[in-house]
Amino acid sequence: MKMNKHRSEPGGLSGVTMTGELFYTLAHELKQPLTAILSNAQAALHFLPQDNPALDEVRDILKDIINENKRASEVINRLHLLLGKKEIQHLPVDINELVQEVLALINGDLANGQIIVNTSLTPNLPAVIGDGVLLQQVLLNLLLNGCNASVENDCLEDRQLHIQTRQNGDSVQVSVTDQGQGIALNNMDYIFEPFFTTRSQGMGLGLAVCRTIINAHNGHLWATNNTDCGASFYFTLPTYQREST
Repeated sequence: MKMNKHRSEPGGLSGVTMTGELFYTLAHELKQPLTAILSNAQAALHFLPQDNPALDEVRDILKDIINENKRASEVINRLHLLLGKKEIQHLPVDINELVQEVLALINGDLANGQIIVNTSLTPNLPAVIGDGVLLQQVLLNLLLNGCNASVENDCLEDRQLHIQTRQNGDSVQVSVTDQGQGIALNNMDYIFEPFFTTRSQGMGLGLAVCRTIINAHNGHLWATNNTDCGASFYFTLPTYQREST
């Protein structure tokens, strides 16, 4: 079996919009491990000057520093991968594995926001065809948006995200549902436009980049308000078809 790798440069994918959003998102990811490294280092310094330093605590702190350093390194490595891409790879991607990988990446954000994630991942899904690094970025952006919507809830029980994967004909569908305030009806037609944002510190690029990536994969991305509260974002991707030999 021979797997395809097609050269593709969809509009905006490698331009200023894409680069700006990647820097913004990855800088956000780096903030948490770097803050944790600083806090742990300060804690270690607090223990050491004592007459009988708590070496077990210091040892645990140093392990935490190593783990957070590894996480920061992974973020930087992904930045290199994303910005160094000159072509989109069209290869088999296990979407359920992708979900688990991204959840591990934002574990710190989920913990800090006291956000509960519920997953409904259909087993034995067919692989989708695409570029795992870019598709990871799509899911990452959607989940970070969900986190931002969730932390607006004062009631911790309402800080929940739901991720679902399922087969939809010749495609695999992924949904990310939050219990936030939802999308204002007059904004629904603009949320995927570049530089449109309702957040004071937002750049308005995340969803535009998501749409560009999904379109480049011959998929579809859309959003709806839930009947009770919050919003859901969906995207579909074609399943990978083996080539006849």
